[in-house]
Amino acid sequence: MSSSIILHIDDKADYFGLVLKTKSGGLVLARPEGVSEGQQAPGSGGPGAKPILLREPCDLCGGKAKCAKVCPTGCIMVVD
Repeated sequence: MSSSIILHIDDKADYFGLVLKTKSGGLVLARPEGVSEGQQAPGSGGPGAKPILLREPCDLCGGKAKCAKVCPTGCIMVVD
């Protein structure tokens, strides 16, 4: 529960997505179709459902972004 990231993988559909909770309270949804940002309406389900809303927002691990360092494919990166 301390992670600000939730990874969704559906092997049958060969699909994946990643949801990140930001300090502003918004969500970043990354998937093969692209990246989108915004607020998730309460009770709307989907990527902003309770599991991510209950977590602490991302602080980039104190500026050291551990997720980007350990990502085996290099698809997680920090950009300004």
